[in-house]
Amino acid sequence: MASSRAVAWVLSMAVHHGFANDIAECVEDFATNMLQLEQVRVTLHEDECGHLLVDRCDPQANYYCSNNCRFHSHRADCYRPVEDVMAEHPGVDGYCWFNGTAGWLMYAGPDPNFEAEAANGVLVLRDPSYKGLNTGKLITFRNFEGVANLTTYADCSHYIYDDLYAYSLGFLQGQGLDPAWMKNSSLWMALSKNKCDEIQATYNFSKEELVLADWLDWNPVIAVMTMCTTDDYLYPGSSNPEINKMAGWRSIRDCRPVTHRDFAKHHYVKCLLGYRNSAADMAYLNSRACLLEENRIGHFTECPYMPNVDF
Repeated sequence: MASSRAVAWVLSMAVHHGFANDIAECVEDFATNMLQLEQVRVTLHEDECGHLLVDRCDPQANYYCSNNCRFHSHRADCYRPVEDVMAEHPGVDGYCWFNGTAGWLMYAGPDPNFEAEAANGVLVLRDPSYKGLNTGKLITFRNFEGVANLTTYADCSHYIYDDLYAYSLGFLQGQGLDPAWMKNSSLWMALSKNKCDEIQATYNFSKEELVLADWLDWNPVIAVMTMCTTDDYLYPGSSNPEINKMAGWRSIRDCRPVTHRDFAKHHYVKCLLGYRNSAADMAYLNSRACLLEENRIGHFTECPYMPNVDF
């Protein structure tokens, strides 16, 4: 059976929605029976995976390789609610269907290895500016709703986004999610499903808000809005005026900070694309960082668990 802490984490979420007794009967059986079945069904539909019709990214995207829907085999579905699209293709993984619509949206197959995928995500996102642990600028998030003086070392430019994103969702080590649980992929996916349900119960996103092309365009916008949560800027907005307009960025003193809702919406689209994908996002965010004393976000060896990567 799942560890007692894993069960407690599931139940704490379940109680909020009034179905604790059902899950309490057997968390691991629920995870195995439902989610492994989903993996089998997805395997049978891999021939339906989407692909680009050309061998390049769309140069008209608002950020490099951020939205390739114009050149995609399932182009029309990019502009419809994700929920409707996936309902028409039961058993098909959303990352399979929309494979390649962004440089980072690639189908990884039906059989997850969340630890390995998280480690790979760290390495893929690590750019040449990375010089080592805590060598980046110390950033203080002062303008994020409900947060007082949360800090992190921005060893890579994406740390500001990913650290605050993980903190907002409660996915950092030290916020209740044990990285040891990702060894059981079925349990990890069940935990992800419960988080997805919690997000929708909180924000009640409409279908019209959850369109893949909009979601892809909004990703670099969130990055700019995340910069507005701190006075310790790494860069002054975007070089693309359209992104700055969408982000409400007029200057370093006149901009719109990202919100919990913005982060929740970004993650929730991954839920709609399949719990295998939202679970992979959760694994990446959980494995790379932790919440330390004095409200600082730590990374790698500063945390109880670290992925199998050099730091």
